[in-house]
Amino acid sequence: MTDFKWGIIGPGSIASDFAKDLEFADEQRQRVTAVLSRSEEHAKEFSTEFNVPFYTTDLYRFVNEGGMDAVYIATPHAQHYQYAITCLQHQIPVLCEKPLALNQYQVRELIFTATSNKTFLMEGMWVRFLPSTHEILSRLPEIGNITSIKARLSYRAPHDKEHQRFFDPELGGGSLLDLGIYPVFLTFLLLGKPTQIKAVGKLSLKSVDEGCAAVLKYAGSQYAIIESSLIDELDHHAYVYGEKGYIKIFPPWNEKPEKIELHIYNGETTMLPVEWNGKGLHFEASEVVRCLRDSKLDSSTFAAQASLDIMEIMDEIRKQIGVVYKADEMLIDKQSL
Repeated sequence: MTDFKWGIIGPGSIASDFAKDLEFADEQRQRVTAVLSRSEEHAKEFSTEFNVPFYTTDLYRFVNEGGMDAVYIATPHAQHYQYAITCLQHQIPVLCEKPLALNQYQVRELIFTATSNKTFLMEGMWVRFLPSTHEILSRLPEIGNITSIKARLSYRAPHDKEHQRFFDPELGGGSLLDLGIYPVFLTFLLLGKPTQIKAVGKLSLKSVDEGCAAVLKYAGSQYAIIESSLIDELDHHAYVYGEKGYIKIFPPWNEKPEKIELHIYNGETTMLPVEWNGKGLHFEASEVVRCLRDSKLDSSTFAAQASLDIMEIMDEIRKQIGVVYKADEMLIDKQSL
């Protein structure tokens, strides 16, 4: 069997983790064979480290000469849409880091382009494919019907050039798109779309959210409390409460948790397994390989529609707290028609 060939756009730290994790993939041997970067120096360094035969700073050389089976996009948020839509137009399957784009308008355009070109598209919501998530889902019946969810994430991002993407509206900065998307994902995975959202946030001088919180209400009277921050050190646990007990996910709950506890009221506490090789990015990579092998244009585990639903929730949160990106002007124009 021939190797599955990945192209990478944005050879930063996340892309390095992705390339390293490919050695643990269980679906066909996978390797990186093409790299695109805006910096020739970074492209060359990455190619040298991972023995990549082709690198370039030219997008159109990359899509026409890269020879990849699929592309992994790991650039800053604001660049996801343009790179993804270009690859889809050239019928190159796309795995794009979260968030898939900056707003629901861009996500809809990506889904439309993928469908029109009969090309695979999936958001890199890697936590969905981790063994820990599968274990939690399998144990939900033990805690009964879910009553509420509480989830937080934070990172005290330094205010320097290296970390400017966190606070720069031109790069899609803010805590919600970088960190808050994980609590939003968890609530969506377990409870679906909320019927009501109430959000507040603390904005920077550039009007990006340094921190935000939201209460989500659902049709079955469940609720979720979520929070993200780039300036505070929050309690990073996530809790899923049910009628019979609750699941406590320890930090980093959106990656490889220290541990997961299943508590049954007036009963015993069970430790759930969280061990696997690498960081876990190979699980989403293998999902892409399986889907393409089976001629699927979408993942049944994490469909593009799920990405759109999650983005609609985040758009509403941003609207309520007053965070607006340039890309939102297209959405505003669309809604005014």
